[in-house]
Amino acid sequence: MNEHLPTKLQELNPKAAHTCLGIENFITSKLKTPLNSTNLLVALSGGVDSSALIVILKCLSQKNNCTIRAAHFNHQLRDEADAEESHIRNLCASLNIELITDKQDVGAYAAQHRMGIEEAARALRYAFLESSRHALNADWIVTGHHANDLAEDIVMRLIRGAGWPALGGMQGKCLNRKIVRPLLATPKSTLISFAKSIALSWCEDTSNADDSFFRNRVRSQIIPELCKENPAFLNTTASLWELAQIDAEHWAEVTHQATENIEDSCPMLLKEDLQAMSQATRLRVYKTVLDSMGIGQPLQQNLIALDSAWKANIGGKVVQFPGKKLATIRKGSIYFSYR
Repeated sequence: MNEHLPTKLQELNPKAAHTCLGIENFITSKLKTPLNSTNLLVALSGGVDSSALIVILKCLSQKNNCTIRAAHFNHQLRDEADAEESHIRNLCASLNIELITDKQDVGAYAAQHRMGIEEAARALRYAFLESSRHALNADWIVTGHHANDLAEDIVMRLIRGAGWPALGGMQGKCLNRKIVRPLLATPKSTLISFAKSIALSWCEDTSNADDSFFRNRVRSQIIPELCKENPAFLNTTASLWELAQIDAEHWAEVTHQATENIEDSCPMLLKEDLQAMSQATRLRVYKTVLDSMGIGQPLQQNLIALDSAWKANIGGKVVQFPGKKLATIRKGSIYFSYR
């Protein structure tokens, strides 16, 4: 299995080569991330998405003079986990790609730290990927999130009450975490077709069928119904994502200008500055300040409650936010602190 995989664009059939070039264009034009002479670390789970991704990047590597390596984290949550790790080792060997691995008992870690399995798995996996990126001096961690994952993420954010532009879904490029997601505009069906066209085998994660997980319920129950109502739903969510990126860039510039002189140790928004802002700007400035204070996602209703209290000039009013953060109104200014 996976013994004679293509490693160059010239070895692909025209449709598969077109898929690769389309993903290359997405990386360079939509994610604004040059591939030339970069060092990429692919998060390889063994599923069809990350398996197809690493072949695609390998085929693009010669054209772009970039280095491809892989990292696999064994969560030790399923009986087949060790067999999947062996499969991944064979895949990387067939592509002549360096592989770095690690394994931890996620179940035990979750119990010890009183975390959910999904939360613990994500925390350990990304800690491993980040340490591996540093060890290999990689420019980016590359993940296999595709258009179906993006649609699921958008629906989950809608259910949880996310505001705009976060409602547009996961970032295509996270500068602070050095993560890029080249497949966000590529449907899973395209990846499966690509994999089959090159006789690429992959592993199926049986836990994806477990509807006790929120994401799995969205994937198996909600997304299919939405696609029935709108067969172009994946394209619709991809368009929403693109618009969100444009808006996010705009608001990032606006909030940076509004907060660049704020002291990190004692955030404060002055009355005269707030009065010069539109409500839309104020809400985003509140969120920017709160995000800078550490963990804890500010909820939309709390942000609106803070702004309503400020507009009503309710002196002494305190609004609480996740992460033990407080916003207190005094003489028309807003002071941020921790409880």
